[in-house]
Amino acid sequence: MKRFIHKHRHIFWLGLLLILLTLSYFVNWDVNGVFATKESLKVFIESFGVLAPFILIFIIALEVIVAPIPGFIPALTAGFIFGPFWGAFYVYLGNIIGSLTVFFLVRGYGQSLAERLFNKKRMIRYEKAISRHENWLLIFYFFPIFPLDVITAAFGLSKIKPKKFIIAILVGYLVYSVALAFFGDMIAEFYFKII
Repeated sequence: MKRFIHKHRHIFWLGLLLILLTLSYFVNWDVNGVFATKESLKVFIESFGVLAPFILIFIIALEVIVAPIPGFIPALTAGFIFGPFWGAFYVYLGNIIGSLTVFFLVRGYGQSLAERLFNKKRMIRYEKAISRHENWLLIFYFFPIFPLDVITAAFGLSKIKPKKFIIAILVGYLVYSVALAFFGDMIAEFYFKII
């Protein structure tokens, strides 16, 4: 895997640059409040016409990869815009793409960065804690109330087998996506009333 990543590092850096430019665009564009309400996000997504589903999938994947983008709103809006079935499908794809990207980026590059940020003793302690509670942590992928970006990155640093992680997110995000798409409109109404 590391050899593959090293061989394709130019693609990685190009992809990272694209993500940063896109994030910059959204941060600057959100001055007008695209992510402020579900209605404003709906108008933004629908403005792309037939490309709207791909834009939503991209936004959801990007939200998983770049944590500061508010992820709750695009996922809730999916059911509101595309209906419960297609909304769930798009949320599912976006989360799977984003989580796999984070997992494999952290698996390939995160260890050396983490070792620079944390001392070896702390890293060993975190790895043991994650291994000990691995199955419990994987359950979080079934519920749309936990921010999973950090957990996904932690799994990327851990010794979990990629196959186990992939199966867990494929099944977990199915439940997560259906819940958000079917109940998204109701949850969004509540969420925007309390903000």
